[in-house]
Amino acid sequence: MKIGTGMTTTQRVLAVLATACLLAAGGTAAHASAPASVPATAFGQAGPLSATEVGPLAETLISQGRPATASSVETASFPASNAVDGSATTRWASLEGVDPQWITVDLGAGATVSRVLLNWEAAYASKYKVQISVDGTTWTTLKDETAGNGGTDDITGLSGTGRYLRVHGTARGTTYGYSLYELQVFGSTGGGTPTPTPTPTPTTPTDETVVTSISQLQSAINSSDPGDTIVLKNGSYSVSTAVSLGSSASGSSSAPVTIKAETVGGVTLTGASSFTFSSVHDIIIQGFTFTQSTTIDVGSSSKAVDFVRNEFAFSDAAEHNLIVRSDDSEIAYNWFHGKDSLGVYLGIEGPGSDTVAKNSHIHHNYFSDHNFTGTNGGESIRLGTSPKALSSGGAIVEYNLFENANGDPEAISVKSSGHTIRYNTIRDSKGGIVLRHGNNNKVLSNYITGGNNGIRIYGNDHVIMNNYVADLTEVTGSNGAGITVGSGTLRDHFVGESSESRKKYDAPDRVRIGLNTLVNNASGIVGETQRTVVPLNVTIVDNIIQGSAGVLADVPLMQDFYWRGNILWGSAANGNIPTVGYTRVNPQLAQDSAGVWKIGSSSPAVNAAFMTDHGTWVTDDIEGRQRSGTYDVGAHEVTSNAATRAPLTTPNVGPAAP
Repeated sequence: MKIGTGMTTTQRVLAVLATACLLAAGGTAAHASAPASVPATAFGQAGPLSATEVGPLAETLISQGRPATASSVETASFPASNAVDGSATTRWASLEGVDPQWITVDLGAGATVSRVLLNWEAAYASKYKVQISVDGTTWTTLKDETAGNGGTDDITGLSGTGRYLRVHGTARGTTYGYSLYELQVFGSTGGGTPTPTPTPTPTTPTDETVVTSISQLQSAINSSDPGDTIVLKNGSYSVSTAVSLGSSASGSSSAPVTIKAETVGGVTLTGASSFTFSSVHDIIIQGFTFTQSTTIDVGSSSKAVDFVRNEFAFSDAAEHNLIVRSDDSEIAYNWFHGKDSLGVYLGIEGPGSDTVAKNSHIHHNYFSDHNFTGTNGGESIRLGTSPKALSSGGAIVEYNLFENANGDPEAISVKSSGHTIRYNTIRDSKGGIVLRHGNNNKVLSNYITGGNNGIRIYGNDHVIMNNYVADLTEVTGSNGAGITVGSGTLRDHFVGESSESRKKYDAPDRVRIGLNTLVNNASGIVGETQRTVVPLNVTIVDNIIQGSAGVLADVPLMQDFYWRGNILWGSAANGNIPTVGYTRVNPQLAQDSAGVWKIGSSSPAVNAAFMTDHGTWVTDDIEGRQRSGTYDVGAHEVTSNAATRAPLTTPNVGPAAP
């Protein structure tokens, strides 16, 4: 339902509730020296509620701040209470790789439930039940979901009365566990006072060893068992010989070995190196500040080696900061910064020359101040290398913030296949998102603002949807365009081709570019002329392209392109887009408090999408609001649903983020 002047009471209540929930989100910057930013506020256009709108017909959020418990937690950083705290940046996370799992909220005796909203992290449930109970023992199922696909599930029309509301996951949608940013329950309370629900028996050992030297740390690692936590007391430690983690130090998927600083950021490791990894699995490295002069290289003989809440402040003598060749690794809540030399902050590689590591999860990291002045080789994230182009890795890169990522035109450089790049923010950076090698990658719901490069595409079968690119400028080596459809020096990489052939540019085929908003860039959607193999069968539909510079839509080399439903506006020239592919009309964009240009309820973009099959790839908008019916053109959907995402700022990412 779209918001208009004739909103119902319920719609207005939900809009104000959405505003309240997002305004509650916040945090502390990762470090005092990190640049401060103003967090985005929620969609809050509904206006104040009148007295007549808060009576019996109003739908009430009854779960926020209530006691919550869960079957397990991944770590102490992800308790059940995070799912009912009103913040869109904190979350509950269960143990990885274990079914079933559940989370329960105590609503008080006699609560009546009419609606449940679930905002899933990447680790979603493909099958789950929403259940209610009077006593926490006997459960009545209100909703049985058998085809969950993540994102936001807004479950309406429920009718149940009880004290406890449970989401019971029976099948994971990923190799990870279950994780919810928010579990929101709407209805009415019965006035009962909740009593604490018994805490479930821990499913992992909690043995902890505290050490005060590098030699003690090595000894504790050598004798560790699955589930152990080894704590290095705060201080600065010179590492003369790298701490070795081998197979004997391994944990298990349900009981990893954690090696951590006493407090996050409280331990600084100096010297040439820190840790080495060989045939180790299920390890968490947490809370350290690394200052070393050599690369941390996690070999492919290892698996599930995670880096969480660390600071990477390497010497420029190190070529790269972190290279991960192991499968199933998580890189989360770290801060990479201060590199002025050639090399990447984070590289995902893999075994041998032609295979990329599988199932990497890279999220909530802060990549800042990469100032290498060369023309190539200073990426913030690099997924694969050209020899690995045809290898499918399934990485998820999400909720990362990039600021002053100036070491390369590619802040996120994708050089392999089968990855998802979503929910990231790239601000004031030379680098953009570049699909340089590989096929079947998805670029969804990212913000790129105030830099020099947007999204550039080579290879086949990519999906580019729901992205917002604004205020890019052209500089030497960067065209400042919102989206660039590349041309090629060959048509399709193939198994067995020479290494020189593999380095060439594969002209894009079968690419879908839809529901993006491109505003005030040096150009809108453009092509290339420096290479002569033309892109084929590219679908460009239902985008908003507005600007006063360059051209709005111009691809000189194209064959079998399908342009439909795009909205063009501004004094910039149309370009060579066919007339059937656009309408020139003012989309009535207005800036919100975060400076994002968005449509409003009176925009001609509302309910105007030409294509009806967008739901194959996306079911929500860039802010996490569910789309329904005929989608709105561009990255935003005008709806009464609550926003669950916004442009990231420093409090949302890095070691100190919630």
